[in-house]
Amino acid sequence: MNIDFWKDNNRFNARVSAIIYNSEKNKILLFKVDDGRNFYLLPGGRIEFYEDSKTAIKREIMEELGWNLEFDLCSIQENFLEYHNIKITQYCFCYKAIYKGKIDQEKITCRDNTNQTFCWVDISKINDYLIKPESCYDLILNTDNYIKHIIEYDNNNFE
Repeated sequence: MNIDFWKDNNRFNARVSAIIYNSEKNKILLFKVDDGRNFYLLPGGRIEFYEDSKTAIKREIMEELGWNLEFDLCSIQENFLEYHNIKITQYCFCYKAIYKGKIDQEKITCRDNTNQTFCWVDISKINDYLIKPESCYDLILNTDNYIKHIIEYDNNNFE
């Protein structure tokens, strides 16, 4: 069961995400949900009850892509946003990993949700993509090895 609570027009959830680089570290993997959203997200998903965040990111990437990767924590994000008039508080543990396999295709359909498509994106063109939350741009480009704590309010309606 996911850590995802609702009360009236308020929602709280705990999420994990990953910045997955290719071997050369010149591409990253993003995903988009095919439901009319115009933005991309980092791969990941919800943390389940009594599950630590590192186990959650390994499980999510295995379920969605079938990859067994090694992950290092890079940030803890507290995101506050509105989506369809719902106020959302989201705590996200973001990890970094390197995919060492051969990239046979630039686009990959999610294994457990066909409405979700992953794509490899050239880091030099990262600003051509609308990625949410906005703090992800800095995390993707940041090569420092310390963990960041980010508090981000998205007042532009997360749509």
